[in-house]
Amino acid sequence: MPRWARFLSCTVTGALLSLGGVLLAAAAAERPPEYWRALQAFAVTPAFLGLVLFFVLLAAGTVATARALAGLYGLPAAAAGVIGGTVLAACYMAVLVSAHLPAWGGWEGTLPRLWPSALWVAAPLAASGAAAGWLWERLD
Repeated sequence: MPRWARFLSCTVTGALLSLGGVLLAAAAAERPPEYWRALQAFAVTPAFLGLVLFFVLLAAGTVATARALAGLYGLPAAAAGVIGGTVLAACYMAVLVSAHLPAWGGWEGTLPRLWPSALWVAAPLAASGAAAGWLWERLD
């Protein structure tokens, strides 16, 4: 399979897994009946399409980071995917925190919001990175 086709396949798979994982994590953290109704209302807005595009870009970055780690350091594909997804999640959290730090009341107001949310975002991204890395090796 050509590299571009593998990259596209792994990116789409990673995006679906990471977005689905984050939505399921949000469902676990929120109240399920109200959450699903709110998600259905949000899914028809342009902001949701922007969120989907953002997760496609995160997945592409995860695949590229994982391939760089596997190529440079000889890591197994799944381990490189976990590291790549975690690094991208940390970068996303850093951007999110830097944008909202003053509005959230500095570090004292940010840390209680950041800790559980960062884990709920990082876990699906790391897992989807591992799955995309595994898929990359299988499509070779």
